[in-house]
Amino acid sequence: MTSRCFVSIDLPNSVKEYLGRLAHHDIYWIKWANPKNFHITLNFLGELKPERIEEARLVLKQVAALYQPFNIKLAEVEPSRDMLWLLPEDNETLASLQDELKDKLKGARLGKRERRSYMPHILLARSKTGRNMRPVIENFSQKEFVADKINLYESELTPGSATHRLIESFPLA
Repeated sequence: MTSRCFVSIDLPNSVKEYLGRLAHHDIYWIKWANPKNFHITLNFLGELKPERIEEARLVLKQVAALYQPFNIKLAEVEPSRDMLWLLPEDNETLASLQDELKDKLKGARLGKRERRSYMPHILLARSKTGRNMRPVIENFSQKEFVADKINLYESELTPGSATHRLIESFPLA
């Protein structure tokens, strides 16, 4: 049996609740993400067997020990095709952490090869019709939080939603 896994930084509950309040659930052509699932994906690992999950745990523990907790500022809401993303301000530590994870996971033959450059983001919503998402969020206030751990998640996709189950958290040194 395999599990669909990814590595992420979670948002604090207060930020998730704030972002959840920005959603306009009365707009029929938008599917809003569940605020409890808001996160910044660092690496998508794909389908892993239990023994490979254990190998991923070792890599994540090793990488987490190399980094101190750091601040992330959620800076702007940005439409991208049929999605609405929340983008953090450019952050050297976040970029370095993602690069280190990518390199160490690649060395362990874990993770999916990405064709695109890494762009940290939080998926807020998807358009059901392909309509422009730009006017959907108003009055967004920037939020800042401390990233103090990385998380290994299992994700189960079902029609219309995703369920994330935390496998383990790895505190930053």
